[in-house]
Amino acid sequence: MKKLFLFAVLISLSQLLVAQKRIIFHYRNNINVSGRTSYIKLEQYYLNGRSLELSIPNEELKLEGDTTYNGIRRITSVKIVLNDNDKRIPFVLKSPDISGLIYAERIWPKATYLVVDTLNNFNWKISTETKEINGETCTKAETDFRGRKYVAWSKKDNLMKIGPWKFGGLPGIIFEVSDIDNIYRYSLENIEYVDQFPVELQMPKVYNDDEMISHGTFILKWKANKKDLEKDNDVVNYSLTGSSNIKHTVAPIKELY
Repeated sequence: MKKLFLFAVLISLSQLLVAQKRIIFHYRNNINVSGRTSYIKLEQYYLNGRSLELSIPNEELKLEGDTTYNGIRRITSVKIVLNDNDKRIPFVLKSPDISGLIYAERIWPKATYLVVDTLNNFNWKISTETKEINGETCTKAETDFRGRKYVAWSKKDNLMKIGPWKFGGLPGIIFEVSDIDNIYRYSLENIEYVDQFPVELQMPKVYNDDEMISHGTFILKWKANKKDLEKDNDVVNYSLTGSSNIKHTVAPIKELY
């Protein structure tokens, strides 16, 4: 009986040590909008259920697309270095203490806004289908979230429930998740255990003086910006040399409402 009790204590202690480990989840976010593909690498710092996700500084945004000249298809590739003023980079902070999350996202070409949102607002349907990702057996799950359908693959873990961006609520670690149109895809590339984080698990200090807005207000601002930028798309300008028409297209965001 004493041996069984000691064994149970050792298991509990080992689980506690794993739960308190500082972990960095390295995700890759692939985006495919209107035939142009790009990617951003993300680092998610995790400790005791709290996490902070940041894009890797000075990461190059690589775009690839199709261009057709006289019926001949040509693949173009462009590299753009992201340069956001005063280090106001987007982030996602998840905290079980407040049962919510805080994120910052930019509405191009305007400001980056500080937003408060709900945590794990997902209604997953978990199936029995599995597949192997990076040597791990992952289980399929599906959900509808704010206008898009998503498919996720996660590995069961009793101590950690984690996923990229706002994703969560599955019983383990999300290795891969994408919408069914494959516009947005997140893939887990590596899991790293560290002694210390290069950042604190809190909102970046550059946002300390910002007024926090609701997610609903952010969506309204994005829609107003899109409407303003695209309002003259059907306007044709005439001159002595002919006519011209300039169209502005605002790329969609993940959440439609």
